[in-house]
Amino acid sequence: MDSPLMPVANAPCSFGVDEILPPDAWMPEPDEMLDWMVELDYAGTELGPPGYLGDGRTARARLAGRDLAFVGTFIPQRFSHAECIDEDRAWLRTHLQLVRDTTPERSHPLAILSDGLDEPVRQATSGRIADHPEAKLPADRFETLVANVHRTAEICRNAGFDVVIHPHAGTYLETADEIDQLMNRLDPALLGLCLDTGHFRFGGADPTACVHAYAALLRHVHLKDCSVAVLESVRQSGKGFAEAVDRGVFTDLGQGDSGIADVVEALRQHDYRGWLVVEQDMFLGERDTRESIVASQRRNRAYLRSLGL
Repeated sequence: MDSPLMPVANAPCSFGVDEILPPDAWMPEPDEMLDWMVELDYAGTELGPPGYLGDGRTARARLAGRDLAFVGTFIPQRFSHAECIDEDRAWLRTHLQLVRDTTPERSHPLAILSDGLDEPVRQATSGRIADHPEAKLPADRFETLVANVHRTAEICRNAGFDVVIHPHAGTYLETADEIDQLMNRLDPALLGLCLDTGHFRFGGADPTACVHAYAALLRHVHLKDCSVAVLESVRQSGKGFAEAVDRGVFTDLGQGDSGIADVVEALRQHDYRGWLVVEQDMFLGERDTRESIVASQRRNRAYLRSLGL
């Protein structure tokens, strides 16, 4: 049987597994989560928080034993902070070794770069940056960001990884303008774009329009749906990114305003042949059960099948 042109994976964050969680959140066990992915017919996974799947040897065995492809690893770096670069790059080199040790045969995980997630002003004003000029990055720090994105990409490529940049809510790469500024400066010989349909919508960009605008740079896709109604309620309450996730801003696929069906059609028009990774960022609390988590990701897989995926 021929391999699908756009194979479908999932990610640990869809099952409540994330780098940053509220103190009262819970996570499933790694083997449990991976078994769910196999049961639900997802072909691969991203790494999730470093160490969650175990050390490299353990993680590789877990993936290989289930015939799950290792699709990518999320790598946050504080690109606009020159004073943090040495510390961040030391962590990066250690992390890339973990990724190499984790990679099963026939897997080629991407290095998925993101700006740092620990910017308090951006986390607090995420989704409403236009109303907060104090949260915008000064021009000199944007230059630092651009330079360090490219230098970090070089390090990853020299270590044997293909690289993409993932604009992300709560960082200095969130809004449509910020994304466009970086895309206009991006060196495609070093890295491409990871389009996250939920984060793009969250920051005010049109995901389908971005497929067309940045098709030449597009090398990875996270499928995430975003509810504008939930986002607006969070804006009205003056809250930020964590509150939005807790309120369920990232809905089941097809239930929000990211235009998932239109995005998939646009990808087909541009002959995109990379991974589609379902991501439904969520924090698991008392209201969530193992049954409800699995049911949500089963609905997401069924929705994608309805689109021919």
